[in-house]
Amino acid sequence: MTGHYMYGCDLAHFQHLLEVNKADLDPKQAGRIEECLRYSKFLSRWAKVERFFWDKRIRNVVIDKPPLFILGHWRSGTTYLFNLLSCDPAVSYMDSMTTFTFHNFLLLRYHLPKHYRGMLTGDRFGDDMEFLPNSPQEECYAIANCIDETFTHLITFPKNYRMYMDYAFEDCLTPEQRRRWCDTHEYLLKKITYFRKGKRILFKSPDNTAKMGMLHDLYPQAKFVHIYRDPYKVLMSTINMFEAGIQAMTFEEVPPHELVEDMAVQFYKRIYTQYLKDMARVPKEQLLEIAYSDLVKAPMDTIAHVYRALDLPDFEAAKPFIQQHIDSQKSYKTNQFQLSEALRTKINRELGFFFDHYKIPMRITEGE
Repeated sequence: MTGHYMYGCDLAHFQHLLEVNKADLDPKQAGRIEECLRYSKFLSRWAKVERFFWDKRIRNVVIDKPPLFILGHWRSGTTYLFNLLSCDPAVSYMDSMTTFTFHNFLLLRYHLPKHYRGMLTGDRFGDDMEFLPNSPQEECYAIANCIDETFTHLITFPKNYRMYMDYAFEDCLTPEQRRRWCDTHEYLLKKITYFRKGKRILFKSPDNTAKMGMLHDLYPQAKFVHIYRDPYKVLMSTINMFEAGIQAMTFEEVPPHELVEDMAVQFYKRIYTQYLKDMARVPKEQLLEIAYSDLVKAPMDTIAHVYRALDLPDFEAAKPFIQQHIDSQKSYKTNQFQLSEALRTKINRELGFFFDHYKIPMRITEGE
């Protein structure tokens, strides 16, 4: 992706974010800020037109098919799982176009200039996963273009990382902030359901892992599938992804590697402390956990298990499409990283509870 997620930001919200973070803006990023502002102004004009014609219809949408949420930390296999489940013709999802132009995709989806669509093409931050305008996408970017209360803004305003990290957690939100986040997500679900003609919607945003309890309260019939993976591999890859994302998206100075590393480990710890606590809030038949190692070793068997365990319909009809995607990914190779002694020590110190819960062996000595 060569563009910026905030191209599609509501203009008033964009200006508000700049005001909140103005003390930390980097003059060297003035060109990037100006470019985002230019797109925001252009797209916001059309957003008003879209609201005029469609807002009432969207708000009147009734959700007959509860959403399915894919949970798991970044780099845990959530994207692969999302891409497999999204092959089912009976379900749908937010793609890059509907996410990054959330305020006006009903009006402009087929009319946006070619060069803007080209900005939604390329490789994903931190790996070589292909990124296209119709690729399944994380709804957190659409939410970030509506409200403050999202972790996503951390990559653009990293100096304020503590505040944006806190927004991922229900306990850190005021009642008004919680209501605003829930209202925004519900409107988002109604809008994409309207556009996708009533299909069940799949959502995948890793920070939702910390909001499972809140999402269950909002959508009591929703189902959740959580994927987990070796924390060493996850965190090495996450740190690389965060650094690449911040480099590409920040309006401020790029933070040092040590800060990004600490931030990633602490965020992982907080996410899973919250998630494990929230498991008690969700009925067992609405939550399934799978291991990344099982998914890559036997993808079709694992997806069949997801359908059975969560009582999802139409697996046989979806199977040929899922197999097509499995076959297309056979040559894909994950990035390899070298685990430093400092990071290994930090992970072992902070994440012992995770290793214990998922029975993953801890690396006790360097090079293990």
